[in-house]
Amino acid sequence: MATIHEPVVILRPERVKLHESARIDSFVKIEGGMGVEIGQGVHIASFAHINVGGGTVLIDDYAAVASGAKVLGGSNLTEGLSMSAAAPIGMQAIERKTTVIGMYAFVGTNAVVLPGVVVGAGAVVGAGSVVTRDVPAWEVWFGNPARKISNRRVNDVED
Repeated sequence: MATIHEPVVILRPERVKLHESARIDSFVKIEGGMGVEIGQGVHIASFAHINVGGGTVLIDDYAAVASGAKVLGGSNLTEGLSMSAAAPIGMQAIERKTTVIGMYAFVGTNAVVLPGVVVGAGAVVGAGSVVTRDVPAWEVWFGNPARKISNRRVNDVED
């Protein structure tokens, strides 16, 4: 069973799959939405919010989401009369997508990954960044909107 440091809020837990080696720190919120999968060795730090907007979020093996980061799976659109989640559904225009955090990727403190974005394998999203488009594998992106600043280099790792 995954390590979960209470309190953690999981909405629609039947749609959330956590690998037994995943670690979820205190004060994390995970919205099941259309589905959330959190892989092997994934760490979600305190105050992170996963699947804001209720789409689908996939976090692949050994990825990490730092404190306060938000990974969105959906959003209200401006075409709706109301953008309040408490408004009747007929007043809202909601778009739900699949957002992916790739294997070995890192989403920094207070970063925001928008719906439908793919953060590639080994990519790094810097603290406070807002990711509006796909981040290629093994690149480092910072800023608002986030843009490439370098490539990520890693040492060879033995299992």
